[in-house]
Amino acid sequence: MTATTTSNVLEAFGAAYLRLWALQHGEDVQQSQWQTGNTPQPREDTTERSKGLTSDPTPHIVMDERRLRLRAASIEAEQTLVKAERALNVTARRLEKALESFESGAPESSPLGK
Repeated sequence: MTATTTSNVLEAFGAAYLRLWALQHGEDVQQSQWQTGNTPQPREDTTERSKGLTSDPTPHIVMDERRLRLRAASIEAEQTLVKAERALNVTARRLEKALESFESGAPESSPLGK
């Protein structure tokens, strides 16, 4: 990879990371994943009287497919951010160690362990 290519990849990665982080931590995702999706509601100004049934919205909220998809995507985003952070830290440590070895003038170890 050339320096320009590396720079472009890092810039694209950083932009994607920031976009994902902003979406994941935004109020829309944080609050919406625990609510039902928007659905047309009957008008409140009807003259029809209540049937006297108690409404329990919990099962409807729990089973809402749009909410479940949003929650799954939110969990995937969290996991992706954690994996990316770990992978970058491991790779950065390897690169730092290789650079230290290169700059220290330490004898080169054989790839075969001899």
